[in-house]
Amino acid sequence: MNFFAWHYRQAVPFFLSRWRYCILWVSHYFSLFLLLKSLFAPWKRMTAEGKTGFNLGNFFQKLTFNLISRGIGATVRLFLFFWGCLLLLMVALLGLPILFFWLILPFVSLPLYWHFLNLPENRVKQLLARVNSNPAGGLSLIFENEAGAYLMSHVGFSLADLGTINLNPGFVFPATISSYSDLLKHLLQNYPQISVNLKEKGISATDLFLAADSWSQRANSANLLAKGSDHFGRPGIGSQLLFGYTPQLDKYVTDLGVSQPFAHHLIGREQIVSRIERTLTAGKSVYLTGQPGVGKKTVVLEFARRALEGELGSKMSYQRILEFDYNVLLSGATDLNQKKNKLAELLDEASRAGNVILVIRDLQRLITPEVEGHDFTDIFEKYLDGGRLRVLAIVSAVEFERFVAPNARLRKHFEPVEVVEPTADEAMLILVTAAQTLEKQKQLTILIPVLRQILIASDRYLTETPFPEKALELLDEVITYRQAKGGSSIVADDVNAVMAEKTGISFTRLTEGEKDKLGNLETIIHQKLVNQETAVSLIAKSIRSRSSGTRNDQRPIGSFMFLGPTGVGKTQTAKVLSEVYYGSQAGILRFNMAEYAGREGLVRLIGSVDNNQPGSMTTAIKNRPASLLLLDEIEKSPPEVYNLFLALLDEGKINDAFGKEINCRHLFVIATTNAGAEFIRQQVLAGVKGEQLQQAVLNYVQEKGLFSPEFLNRFDGTVVFEPLQQQNLVDIAKLMLTELQQNLEKKNIKLQLSAELYQKVAQDGFDPAFGARPMRRVIDLVLGDVIGKALLAGSIREGDSITIIPGSAKEEYRLVKIQPSP
Repeated sequence: MNFFAWHYRQAVPFFLSRWRYCILWVSHYFSLFLLLKSLFAPWKRMTAEGKTGFNLGNFFQKLTFNLISRGIGATVRLFLFFWGCLLLLMVALLGLPILFFWLILPFVSLPLYWHFLNLPENRVKQLLARVNSNPAGGLSLIFENEAGAYLMSHVGFSLADLGTINLNPGFVFPATISSYSDLLKHLLQNYPQISVNLKEKGISATDLFLAADSWSQRANSANLLAKGSDHFGRPGIGSQLLFGYTPQLDKYVTDLGVSQPFAHHLIGREQIVSRIERTLTAGKSVYLTGQPGVGKKTVVLEFARRALEGELGSKMSYQRILEFDYNVLLSGATDLNQKKNKLAELLDEASRAGNVILVIRDLQRLITPEVEGHDFTDIFEKYLDGGRLRVLAIVSAVEFERFVAPNARLRKHFEPVEVVEPTADEAMLILVTAAQTLEKQKQLTILIPVLRQILIASDRYLTETPFPEKALELLDEVITYRQAKGGSSIVADDVNAVMAEKTGISFTRLTEGEKDKLGNLETIIHQKLVNQETAVSLIAKSIRSRSSGTRNDQRPIGSFMFLGPTGVGKTQTAKVLSEVYYGSQAGILRFNMAEYAGREGLVRLIGSVDNNQPGSMTTAIKNRPASLLLLDEIEKSPPEVYNLFLALLDEGKINDAFGKEINCRHLFVIATTNAGAEFIRQQVLAGVKGEQLQQAVLNYVQEKGLFSPEFLNRFDGTVVFEPLQQQNLVDIAKLMLTELQQNLEKKNIKLQLSAELYQKVAQDGFDPAFGARPMRRVIDLVLGDVIGKALLAGSIREGDSITIIPGSAKEEYRLVKIQPSP
């Protein structure tokens, strides 16, 4: 379209629309029609109310006051009406000569024409024309431009990553395409190999479309030619005269209609804002409920913005949405009656104003004595009656059910409206919008695939907080991390590093060294664990399948039940696993289920709402989601706890007493039990071993009702630990003595070990009833005492070499200092 055609087809109608808007804006600003309609209305709702009974003096006093109030109101309205009409006439007449020059001098719109050509939809049309006329230019024409550069920088690919793909000579983009995103969709639909090539780089087609839409929004944000609406932003002067003063209330409130620097745009959940408007219009107040972090405040801010700018219905437009800070009120006076009188004064002022909607956070603090000892239900009930006062109360879902909903006196005045968690797609759009703002503020480039990684990671691992807050908080932490490290672009490794710090889970891709470690996991575990081949094999398989991504990640990493007599290595296996997988034994969350027997066991594990008590196990898992959960003496758990573990093992999550979901998908779960220990000993003495022993023990515990088949089948594996043989005991003694040797080396004392010492410690440290457990006592107490006495006596010092000679009697050992060779 050439300039002159554009000028008379679009620039002239644009001027006429702006001229019309200016005329309407003047009329709105002075509220000309409303000034005439309310000409004799009282000034700022100031009227004198009559008292009970008839009194001639009071009657004339009331009449005089009301006449004066209406007289003042009429005088001011006539004054405003006169000046409003005069300004309206000036704007209308001034537009005529400007229109004349606009018609005969088209060049005055030339800057506007250049602006028009640079709008995103016109850039796309120009791009389509170039590509359709020169298909040989192909992908270079499509991506080597401002939109393409933005796309490649925000998705993280280069032109070479698309592959050597040439457009067919007869390929033509349809003229109906109006956005860069539509252009890309048509391109990928006809050339799917591009999607395949990008997928190898970890880039999805959705990432391209989101980046394209982001570019369009940024380029279109300063569109001077965008079609305006009839919303004028601020209420008119005349309308403000109809509402009362609130001098006292203004000291305790914050106007939410004022632009908030921390606010996010509301994406999705439009129906919630509409429902709030309908409820308040009907004269009722609103309980806005939902989980913390779900976006209740964002919904309120969006409602306040629309009210301020007149985008709601006639009854809600230009209402003042004020957040009431009652903390000053509660902390000010000590007498309850003084607090009630002050609150009544503020609510009376709000109800008389006629244009105030109070936003109150945590309403339960004001109406529930159990929370903070205050109950102002009677005050609220007085002003809520008949719709005189409208309140928008923000309450969490748990507090609403516990404290607010049971209040029948207020329930009839309120309508509960739940703010639900946004969908993953809506949360992604919220992230993209937030990233656009943060890029400008922080001078960083935030890639779309990184935002998707943040979305997925927060969804899987940060279950304490709902969308969108957890994703936005993670984005802020990643930005802070990158700024501390330096650099201008946020990459996937930044997200991995932050998530590893928060959860203790490794999010990095496997290196070749780590792959070798996973391949030889059995050997690594056996360096610290003796025997128990079946348990080690099961553990290694679970770790490898989870690390390679072939295992269902909706369940724990691995779950095993270890059966066997005491002292055969069940707990030691858990400790070794924690060291290998989590780096130390500090990764163990240990619970002896004998301590949780009885009816109160479940309450202690998951918490109690009545006592406001958190659960010991749910809190531990929530704080350390990547840990080894060790459940000793599982057979002593009550039935309710068994049901809890059924959900944990099957679904990878449980709920605490407060209804919060606890993520258990990054746990190793090991349950140990001595159940059937005597049966195992009898079977071993009878020569039963291996798979035959495993099956015999499982049949025994089910026949005796020790564990149900349903419970056993929830575990990835149930392992029977066989009693230790003599050679196993010697190997265990060697491991423990090697540990003693390493501890002495830290004191610069060298301990030389011998096969005779291994045999002696294995013999002294074995008890048929307790297995190898007494061996630790022999090393710590007996050998530790021998070495300790020598140190105290000064017979050995730092830098010495020693050996321990076993004696013939039980637990008899003698320390010998090795003289250095000349």
